[in-house]
This record gives sequence, C-alpha cells and structure tokens, in this order.
Amino acid sequence: MPGILFTSIGWGNLGLRLNDAPEDVTRRRENLRKSLSLQSLVFMKQTHSNRAELVDGSIPTIDSDAIVTSQRGVGLAVLVGDCLPILLRSAHGVAAIHAGRVGMVNGIVASTLSQLRSLGESAIDAIIGPSICADCYEVSPEMYEEVVSTVPAAATNPQVHQLNLQAGVTRQLANEGVEVLNMGICTKESGDFYSHRRSLSENLAEGRQVGVIYL
Repeated sequence: MPGILFTSIGWGNLGLRLNDAPEDVTRRRENLRKSLSLQSLVFMKQTHSNRAELVDGSIPTIDSDAIVTSQRGVGLAVLVGDCLPILLRSAHGVAAIHAGRVGMVNGIVASTLSQLRSLGESAIDAIIGPSICADCYEVSPEMYEEVVSTVPAAATNPQVHQLNLQAGVTRQLANEGVEVLNMGICTKESGDFYSHRRSLSENLAEGRQVGVIYL
C-alpha cells in the first residue's frame, strides 16, 4: 500500500519564497525525506495551472501543479497553505495534486487522472487533506459566479459568495469514478496547520505544509 503523510505546523514551514531562510527549508525537506526512508522527494513550483507531470525522482523540483509516478521510493510532495492537497493512488502509481480555485476551474484533476491512467487502467482512490472550508473562503461576487458557472458543486450561497473547493473537487473526482475520502479539516480554523488567510487576518508569519504520497 502507498504511504501517505500530511505534515502540520510541528514539522515547520516547508515552502520556499516565504520568510524562512532557504537553507532552513531545504534542511526540513531533507529531514522529511529521511524520516520516510525515501530515495527522493519531489516538490513542485506551483502556479495554479492544469499541468500534471510524470516524474521518476531524478529532478527534485518540477514546474507543475500535479506530479505522478510509478517508481518505488520516490515521494511526491504538494505544498499548501489553504489550497487542497489531493493524493491519489492506484494499482499502477500515485499522484499528488495542488488544487486551488484556479486549478480546479482549469482542470488540474482531469489532467492528473489522465497521466495516472496512462500508467495502466485501474481503480483510483483519493484523499483530500487539510484545506480551507467553505465557511472561511468568501470571494468577490464576480469571482464566485465565474467559478460556480464552471464547477457548480463549489457553490454555497450567492448572498455570501463562499466557495466550497472541497465539494467542487470531490465532484470532479467522483465524476471520473474516483472514490474520495475528505479529511474534513479546515486549515484556517485549525491552529495545527498553516493557513494563508489566517496569516493575513492575524498578522502571522506565512508557512506551508505538505501532503506526501509514495510507493
């Protein structure tokens, strides 16, 4: 069975380009790799795209918002601070998806499933890790209408303009025949996890946790 881990604040910030010194973040990432006894741990330069890439562990950082592998000992890491970390597994491989509002609308889920199925058709299941809930994700009326017109399952109440990203990607996955487990943990509400929105509202230092999956 694939291994799965979602880090918390206790693991420290694992995101570069924030307030921490790069060498400190690199050290934490290496400690994480060693703690899981992995040959390599692949991260992404995430840009809210629909780009999903097959990886073999030879390149430590990939420009994409999803990575897929069939290689044992290669960990896949997705960085989040409110967006959805989605981990997928099948009989032939595993995948990690970074799904924010833009990625969900642009089809990152479908792109990733296509790559994973290219390794061999089989049943796929998914787990959605700690991420922002609908109650904590209010957007502008224009943004709300733009998203729900493409992903109706993300709709909540047009008066308050809150987006349910967890419900949106769950429907996208289910429509593709994927069995989904949502941990149901909100990053903004839980002090155990980094949250971009909580950092802004409470003037806290930014941080990122990761979801990791590996064969």
